[in-house]
Amino acid sequence: MSAPTNAPVKAPARSSPLDVLLRWLPAALTAVAAVVLLAWPAITDFYSYNASYYNGLVASAAISAILTISLNLSMGYGGLLSMMHTGMQLLGGYAVAYVTVESGLPWLAGVALAMVLGAVFSGLVLVISLRATYLYFGMITLAANLIVVEGGKSWEAVTGGVNGIVGVAPGGLTKIQFYYVTLVALVLVYVVQRNLIHSGVGRAVMAVKESPDTAAAMGIRPTRTKTLVFTLSGAIAGLSGGLYALQLGFINPDVGILDNGLVFFVGLFLGGIGTLAGPVLGVALIATVVELIKDYARYTTLFLGCTLLLAMMLVPKGVVGTWRASRLGRPADGEDHEPSGGLPESVLPAAAADPDVPALEGRGLVKHFGGVKAVDGIDISVAAGSVHGVIGPNGSGKSTTVACLTRFHKVDSGDVLICGEPAPDRPFAVAERGVTRVFQVPHLFEQQSVLDNVLAGMRGREKYGLPSALLRLPAYRRREAASRAEAAQLLAFAGLSGRSAQLAGSLSHGQKRLLEVVRAVASGPRVLILDEPATGLVPAEIDALARLCRAFRDHGLAVVLIEHNMDFVMRVCDRITVIDSGKVIACGGPEEVRADPAVLEAYLGRPDLVEDLT
Repeated sequence: MSAPTNAPVKAPARSSPLDVLLRWLPAALTAVAAVVLLAWPAITDFYSYNASYYNGLVASAAISAILTISLNLSMGYGGLLSMMHTGMQLLGGYAVAYVTVESGLPWLAGVALAMVLGAVFSGLVLVISLRATYLYFGMITLAANLIVVEGGKSWEAVTGGVNGIVGVAPGGLTKIQFYYVTLVALVLVYVVQRNLIHSGVGRAVMAVKESPDTAAAMGIRPTRTKTLVFTLSGAIAGLSGGLYALQLGFINPDVGILDNGLVFFVGLFLGGIGTLAGPVLGVALIATVVELIKDYARYTTLFLGCTLLLAMMLVPKGVVGTWRASRLGRPADGEDHEPSGGLPESVLPAAAADPDVPALEGRGLVKHFGGVKAVDGIDISVAAGSVHGVIGPNGSGKSTTVACLTRFHKVDSGDVLICGEPAPDRPFAVAERGVTRVFQVPHLFEQQSVLDNVLAGMRGREKYGLPSALLRLPAYRRREAASRAEAAQLLAFAGLSGRSAQLAGSLSHGQKRLLEVVRAVASGPRVLILDEPATGLVPAEIDALARLCRAFRDHGLAVVLIEHNMDFVMRVCDRITVIDSGKVIACGGPEEVRADPAVLEAYLGRPDLVEDLT
């Protein structure tokens, strides 16, 4: 939103050979690690008299990494504190043991059942705890973990009680072949995690984690999104448990006790929670060090606890997160560009069937909070292709009116209509019908890039689901390519194309407000509601915002502008509704409102301040 400038554009600084080397270091280390893991059985067979032990050590680390990725999906990306992942691992182990030992079926059938049980169990736990906050959800999962462990001890007919089930084996596979099975499983789980996070589904997951209300305002369904990611996390945890039982050759309730989960939490926080490679790197580091101190095994728990404490104090973002936050790991800062191009056709509203029907209408809206009449019989009608201002003193009920129109507040009485049809009762459903809201306080997804923020706004228009995202099916690839092209066009339209790779949290206040507007437009709304967007902006940024509002109006959008900046409102709005003490005291064009004595008295306090509106 910066003003045009004649200052010369700086040429990008050239990277030194050392910088280039360090930027390629993660990829190089990954390639070396892959070669070593593939050749590991041959290496241990050549150099060690106990090759089987070292092969099993790496296989165990791979299985632990799978469970840590599952935990990362839940906590790092989904924002769901889980204390039951060891329980889900135990559940998966029981599934494989029962299928292979008791039923005599192939081990692959057991692994499939383990994933199904993990998914179902995690889905049930989430459904019964939807209203729980972060900490209380964690306590519920802890209780669920205890239930699984105690159930394993008590249900002897199925689980073998405290002794468990022995004789579990991947029939027909040698230990070396099973070693490669665990590596393949780890790679597949990593690819699933990567594909999810880099898709619209993953962007929705992270949006709900950072701000469920903002996600709902863009048409993302928070409950469905949380259920999806936690269910997928449970399925992966079940897979880990199944492989764990196959490697150990038995399963018993001790596998599920919370003490065994310490290595996964330490690995996750040490590697970097909310990063793709963090879980794998963290578990690899922990497994290596635990092996080195095996002669002092009685101190392992103490070591893990100290490591977790130090990691949270010294590298709170983990190894990978700290690298990404460094100068070498983050994208270079971009530059503001002049706005260019137009809005993508796909985000423009379709022509109304009846141009005389308001795009958004509230009739007799009433919302009381105890004895406070925040909204007391308000009527408002917003025409398509117009900028409609809503003004009034602080505490007059403007933001509450918007919350009622978008269903973030349930009205005590009154009707809300979208294009003449009754509005649905849920905020995400209102957004799906074409009414998108930008909140008074900035609600960006600050841990995502500028581009990903805009792409998150498009999630409601994307038609592909989880299978397409995970498998990268052709429909997904076409939609993703189109979404990225549209997002780039929107950023160019707003002059932010040079900052698309930056984290949204690194932008200035004015750039953040502009990005919020662009993200809202990306949802393809009929009605765009902006709640005090000019607050804190400098004059040049306000001018840029005014140009955007006019451009949206000219493209057929209805823009609702709640604002205290009178000069801005009078310049931009076609029609203005004035609210005081929860009631409409005036409604009309800017000139009509400007001259209304009731407005001057209520809003400014003294009629002699009329110059402030002229």
